Amino acid sequence: YYLSSLYQGEGSAVWDYIVDQMKNIKEKNRSIRLRTNFKLGYEIIKGLQLSTSLAADYSLNRRNGFTPSYLMSTNRSMSVGETGISLMVLNENLLSYKTTINENHNVSAVAGLSYQYDQTEYNGGSGENSPSDQIYYVRPGFPDLGDEQLTPSLSRKIALQHYLSDMTEQVLISYFMRLEYNYKKKYLFSASIRRDGSSTFGEHKKWGTFPSVAAAWTFSEEGFIRNNLEWFNFGKIRASWGRSGKHFESAYLALGIMQNGAPFEGNSTLEPSWSLGAYNQDLTWEETDQYDFGLDLDLLDYRLGITLDYYYRYTDKLLFPVSLPGEHNGFGSQWQNAAAISNEGIELLIKYDIFRTPDFSWRVSVNGAKVWNRYEKSYNGKDNSRGIIGKALNGIYGYRTEGYINRQDEVPIVYNNVGMSAPMGGIQYYKPGDLKFVDVNGDGSIGRGDQVYLGSALPEISGGIVSELKWKGFDLNFSWAYQLGRHMYNTLPGSSIIPNYNGLEHPILMDIRNVTFWEQPGDNSDYAKLQADSQMQFFPNEVSVIDRYVEKVNWLKLKTVTLGYDLPKSLIRNWKIEQLRLFVSGENLLTFSNYSGIDPEIVDIRTGIDSGRNYPLARKFTIGLTLKF
Repeated sequence: YYLSSLYQGEGSAVWDYIVDQMKNIKEKNRSIRLRTNFKLGYEIIKGLQLSTSLAADYSLNRRNGFTPSYLMSTNRSMSVGETGISLMVLNENLLSYKTTINENHNVSAVAGLSYQYDQTEYNGGSGENSPSDQIYYVRPGFPDLGDEQLTPSLSRKIALQHYLSDMTEQVLISYFMRLEYNYKKKYLFSASIRRDGSSTFGEHKKWGTFPSVAAAWTFSEEGFIRNNLEWFNFGKIRASWGRSGKHFESAYLALGIMQNGAPFEGNSTLEPSWSLGAYNQDLTWEETDQYDFGLDLDLLDYRLGITLDYYYRYTDKLLFPVSLPGEHNGFGSQWQNAAAISNEGIELLIKYDIFRTPDFSWRVSVNGAKVWNRYEKSYNGKDNSRGIIGKALNGIYGYRTEGYINRQDEVPIVYNNVGMSAPMGGIQYYKPGDLKFVDVNGDGSIGRGDQVYLGSALPEISGGIVSELKWKGFDLNFSWAYQLGRHMYNTLPGSSIIPNYNGLEHPILMDIRNVTFWEQPGDNSDYAKLQADSQMQFFPNEVSVIDRYVEKVNWLKLKTVTLGYDLPKSLIRNWKIEQLRLFVSGENLLTFSNYSGIDPEIVDIRTGIDSGRNYPLARKFTIGLTLKF
């Protein structure tokens, strides 16, 4: 993988342009982060304790950038300065009680109040047309106005200096209670309820109530198992249900934002912001109901461990931009709680101690997960851009094909509403050498209504394998990751032949020298006939998804290898050191995959589309020293 063979590497215009940009764009980033946490506790009576905590997280980020004039399409240099500040303050107050009754009944209870405040602040400015490409910051010498040439004989004045400032605040207040009970740690029960209020919602929708319950049975403590099955060390069955809420990230989505309007009679005006659509004070919490069932087993003197989990999660009142009829008020859409999705999964973890001696041990762990999700409900009960109701939310949708059109008489003939006939799609797109698309809805044209479900971007099974070996002071650890049955759509072959993709936005292109194109009837080529518009119409790209380029991908990766050595404590004790460990590690070392693209792990998990905008995960090596005093 390197620059496309149509555009050679070092020395070519494309290569030099990219390298020139990277070398001459100046950028300086500075950041400061401070985190602190204080906690106080007081035992009122035995078992009853009052505690309070205060945590704060402050960060300051500054960025200065400069692009010289010869790299700007306007031929004017650009200087940018930005400052971002964020502050989070969290106060929690807890009253807890814990006691044991008659040695067998264990009870604990917690009641609490929490207050969280979040603030973000942004200040940024830019200036164009520096007197010199060696002056990187906006100074008094920067001009305020410049000329923009509209036509050879017409120009207009434009502002060359800009400034923007913004600040958001959010508050979240929560009241909660939790009760836990167990009998001999054999039968366990817990229940909780919390009441959350967020400033992001309208006046009558700020508060949400979220309960949960859980129960478990440690059946290995029953006499008929403990007294008869020595190899059965531990067994527990778990079940729970809970409702949780989520408030949206935008601080003012429900409240509306005002912005500067057009001047009126020389005076400044205010108007609602159009970017978020019409505000909606009826927006409320997204609610998720989750059911969990689990099984924990430890067998053979705790040598074999098995954990099995099943969950079902239904999320309702999801935010969705709903189109407004007529746009009579100037807004084309409004955010509403108007969608629902479900997620379901099974997870299995098996760990086994192959060897377990004082000097040598070897443990292997294998885990796997199967996940389903579905688009359950839309605001009007119909399919939309988010997905098809009842199908996977992470589905890939596109067009089905039936080979190539080999002769002009293979182009289907359709009739318009007055009975006139014409080749389907018109002569511009459908001719010999083109892909033969399936007219799924039979309307005589190929469009969005002909798209079908081509597979899920979620893997059928995903998981990992971990191996941990220890011999005296040495340790050697391996970790593998895998995904099976995931559908992906590789756009790199298409973008590699499009000239305007040869830039920083798509930095990695494929070698297409061995790619075949349709040339004559009967060709079973990789792609359609090469012509002026074929790369956009029939190559894999992010706009048109075609079934023949959707791949069912399996991959296995050696994610990490770590070799370490702990010096004997008898040697380092005299140095007043608790631990001295040397280690070397590597990441992303090997990949085994049937994927035609670069790296299957970086493909967007939501869409399954490999856009070519991301670099493969870097192979990384580390040498380190760990000291504990």
